Amino acid sequence: MIKNLILKLWIWRTFIIHKGKLPTKSEMSNPKMEYESFSGAFIWEDEGLWETNHLLADAFKYVIHYRMTLIVGSKNDVGVMRSKKFDKQIFEMAKKYFPNWIGFDVSRCSYNTDVADRIMRIRKVADWRFQKLLNEEN
Repeated sequence: MIKNLILKLWIWRTFIIHKGKLPTKSEMSNPKMEYESFSGAFIWEDEGLWETNHLLADAFKYVIHYRMTLIVGSKNDVGVMRSKKFDKQIFEMAKKYFPNWIGFDVSRCSYNTDVADRIMRIRKVADWRFQKLLNEEN
């Protein structure tokens, strides 16, 4: 419980420091969705997370993972970063400090059958590759 509180405070401080520093509009006509290995979630290349401060990107891993649960829907289990409650709280906190961030566009935070299927296929391949890598080292 104390660890979660300390982490929330660190994330809150990071959001305050970097408030308004994420893109609100895309310069790309068709941005690609990319797998983000630290969170096991997905980002769109125009969201600006990896072009910004690494601390903000680290804090956002809870946000993008929770967002992925919204996109894939309840029938697909994608796990959590800390807990569903914690991840959702960080997601809501980020929406407060970055309300116009392109990553919070309804199209990127809502259930979408096609995107959900694609995410689940990519995650399956990523998990297979990771297991293969582990087995090669033995």
